[in-house]
Amino acid sequence: MNESYRPTPSPPNLPEGLASLPVDLIPGLLSLLSDTSALLTHHYEQSEALAVEHKADRSPVTDADHNAHQCLVDGLASLTPHIPVLSEESAPEDIYSRRDWQVFWMVDPLDGTKEFLGRTGEFTVNVALIVNHEPSLGAIAQPMASQCYLGIPGQGLWRCHGAQFAQQLALQPDWGEGDRIRLLASKRHSEKRVASLVSRLAKSGKRVERVDAGSALKFCALVDGRADIYPRSSPCYEWDVAAGDALVRAVGGLVLNEDGVPMTYNARAELLVDYFVATAPAGRAWLPLLEGVHALFAASGKTVKEEVGGKSAHGGR
Repeated sequence: MNESYRPTPSPPNLPEGLASLPVDLIPGLLSLLSDTSALLTHHYEQSEALAVEHKADRSPVTDADHNAHQCLVDGLASLTPHIPVLSEESAPEDIYSRRDWQVFWMVDPLDGTKEFLGRTGEFTVNVALIVNHEPSLGAIAQPMASQCYLGIPGQGLWRCHGAQFAQQLALQPDWGEGDRIRLLASKRHSEKRVASLVSRLAKSGKRVERVDAGSALKFCALVDGRADIYPRSSPCYEWDVAAGDALVRAVGGLVLNEDGVPMTYNARAELLVDYFVATAPAGRAWLPLLEGVHALFAASGKTVKEEVGGKSAHGGR
């Protein structure tokens, strides 16, 4: 892993005809992520007192989710008042109007609410800037580690720390091909599904090692060289993927959907993602071994879609 301190990166360019991003966008965004992380850390320390509700898809939501959402929405509105925000906790009217947005922020204020409530510490704040259906910038903050990963495709990857995440360490991982394939998975993932993925990758003749991580921390492990490939074998939402996708693209990796093509965002009526596989550059060689694997998980994807029902069909939640 090559690391070096470099000047603050420049904001990505927007298509011609759109207002430019402010020159101080990156410091402002990192400061906002630092503040949101501090807010979530405070809630985490008081998590036993948090009231827990459940959404239509049975996932939990707490005041920590709502407060982090408001912190990000207010902060992003101050940084870029002309750019709308689509958050996991957005109001239905915002979700309905999103299809007309060419440029917007896609946000998951608290990715890993179950990990948050289970006190594993494995939760993140995910923010991505989507331009014409592709992530042009992504950041994943890790409140319990007091750091943030920032990726800008075409510019590079940084790990940010210190007060207001003001210290940016440029990362250049070394992905030399070894005798193993490191597969990212979650402890919550089906053991049967993970075993199926391991079996397919083992056809390469290399040793397959499982690397466990929760929430979007798997993307961080992928881009800084601790893992090679991350197949997601259960449905999630676009805001779970977008920021990590930007990080992966920033280092030359890929995030492919169930059709084997790069992920796009806000390009469909719904925001539910059936399956994806993310790879660091070293993991690209093993992608053919996973072709068609999403079909193995089709039944579970259908079940989740039926559970979220109207949200998925009408608004994309």
